[in-house]
Amino acid sequence: MDYERLFLRHLDLIDQIVRTTGRRRHLSPAEQEDLSGFVRLRLIENNYAALRKFQNRSTFWTYLASVIERLSMDFCIERWGRWRPSAMAERLGPDAVLLERLVHRDSHSFEEALELAHNQHHVSLSESQLRKLWETLPVRTRQTRVPEEAAAEVASSDTAEVNVEEAAHREELRRIERILTEAIARCTDHERMLLALRFDQGLKIAEIAAAIGGSPPTLHRHLAKVLGDLRAALQSAGVNAGDMSRLLGHQSIILSPLLRDAIERLSGNVRLFKRDE
Repeated sequence: MDYERLFLRHLDLIDQIVRTTGRRRHLSPAEQEDLSGFVRLRLIENNYAALRKFQNRSTFWTYLASVIERLSMDFCIERWGRWRPSAMAERLGPDAVLLERLVHRDSHSFEEALELAHNQHHVSLSESQLRKLWETLPVRTRQTRVPEEAAAEVASSDTAEVNVEEAAHREELRRIERILTEAIARCTDHERMLLALRFDQGLKIAEIAAAIGGSPPTLHRHLAKVLGDLRAALQSAGVNAGDMSRLLGHQSIILSPLLRDAIERLSGNVRLFKRDE
């Protein structure tokens, strides 16, 4: 197969998926353009290695969506590290997510974030409304990148304190992530694809049915079974919904996207399906 021709023939589809992914990740137009270049480069490198892995187990659209989602995560981690909006911000909507992103990820002051929200992102809420929204959001530890020399000084300082509680939380998160990773590895390719399309891509069940075939009720039941198996794996390891909820409330911990999505949904903090799906 001529993979260069395949790539060029699907450029419009690639750009469409990149735009959708960029908007969902609340990237600015300039950041979306950078993401587009990043994705194209990764798709063609090593003689189109990413495209060569397509094995016709799903539609090409579904495969590209899954690949580009993973690449977008790589792009964000490479640029900003592992950052994700709080569960509260996601519940309050895109304006709340934008404020957290500008302050906690991009390291702007809140006053600068207000100006950027109005001038660059055209947020319709007034300044007072944005301030009230900000006051509703949880306090989070803002990550700051420092030179290696400065980090070494902090690490070697006799006054540096170790937060035992946070270390315990991190260890528990690593344990949960290992459990989930092993459980997901036991899923079939079709089940992993359902999880990726529903939770990584954010597609509704009806949209998944249109993309890969099958009836929405059947996909509902299949996905519910997969989530039940993941929940059972956690419970068998002694992790219950209360434990997961408490870990989510520890805002200083930066969760991986997969882990936060899984914990939120398996702990019952987010409804799995909306009525209109």
